[in-house]
Amino acid sequence: MKVFVFIQQKPLKVKTYTSLTALYEANKSVLNVSKSTLDKSDLNTHPYVDSRFIIVKTETLSSGDVRRITNQDVQKV
Repeated sequence: MKVFVFIQQKPLKVKTYTSLTALYEANKSVLNVSKSTLDKSDLNTHPYVDSRFIIVKTETLSSGDVRRITNQDVQKV
């Protein structure tokens, strides 16, 4: 599942959202950027970084996902 992580730097707050629209709606007062700008950002490859906040798009990992990744790393050695 893809999630959007909003990290406010001062005071430090971390919130997760399942959509960019939800993130934007919940944090309009803090963001100094338009929804359109966030939509155009390639959050798949680069986080959106501002002096006051960071927005990252990531995928959740289950315990099975972690085990598969760990096993793949062990097999490479």
